Amino acid sequence: MKKENDQYIDHVQEAVRFIQDKLRPKRFFPRVALTIGSGLGKLAALIKPVATIPYAAIPHYPASTVVGHEGLLIAGYLEGVPMLGLKGRKHYYEVAHLPTPMDTVVFPVHVAASLGCRLYVATNASGGLKAQFRIGDLMVIRSHIGFFLPNPLLGIQHDFGGNSYFQPLADLYTPALRTLFRSIDPAIREGVYVALSGRTFETQAEVLVLRQLGADCVGMSTIPEVIIAHNRGMKTLGVSLVTNVIAKDGTNATSHEEVLGVLSSPLVEEKLMHVFRTFFQKIKTSNAEYV
Repeated sequence: MKKENDQYIDHVQEAVRFIQDKLRPKRFFPRVALTIGSGLGKLAALIKPVATIPYAAIPHYPASTVVGHEGLLIAGYLEGVPMLGLKGRKHYYEVAHLPTPMDTVVFPVHVAASLGCRLYVATNASGGLKAQFRIGDLMVIRSHIGFFLPNPLLGIQHDFGGNSYFQPLADLYTPALRTLFRSIDPAIREGVYVALSGRTFETQAEVLVLRQLGADCVGMSTIPEVIIAHNRGMKTLGVSLVTNVIAKDGTNATSHEEVLGVLSSPLVEEKLMHVFRTFFQKIKTSNAEYV
């Protein structure tokens, strides 16, 4: 059911106008939104900024509260591609107490879509469920298991004009983009991502069940954002960085500090910089519709 006089849409548009007022004098029009996950902030250094806006300054925009999520919107060019770098995200576990928590989680995606972004790229730090994974591996998300989190399309439909009420998820993660990303390095993996609510890491029994379900990596984000990006007509790509590999018996002794420690490794940083710089070089030269 649609809602007339939808205040949520009004809030999105107010945030959009605020950002446009900052970008219009610079004649900057973003086409890609890149959400930079836990501890992956060094990716933001690849962006040549034309404007940097703290989330807290943007009307109604959810501020980041988790270590490793700085809370900055960086508008600029990455290898010539005009983009919004979203340095930090809001997780469901941060806002689960609110009346409509998923509306808060996906608010930045609606803002990016309304600003004209045609491609949404989500990155995250995740735990590897497969024994053959190694710390520092990159996994392109082929599909996901999302029923451990509320679907972001539940409830009132926020009708931005043309976004579907019932949303098919076939080819949710754009196949051509997955292929392009994997072409950069034969070591890049592809698999199924599962998101749990957090803030706990997985028990031994949960790990064993997730493996039986076919999951390859586990985290606490990304899925709601990608669903909304798809619903708003954007192409999507999801990339997980494996920060720990869960033991064969399901034992998971990781911590948030361990995750951030892996992400600060020079080897991991070098890999991330190379892969994402090359990916956006390829995007720029592909003359794709989203750039």
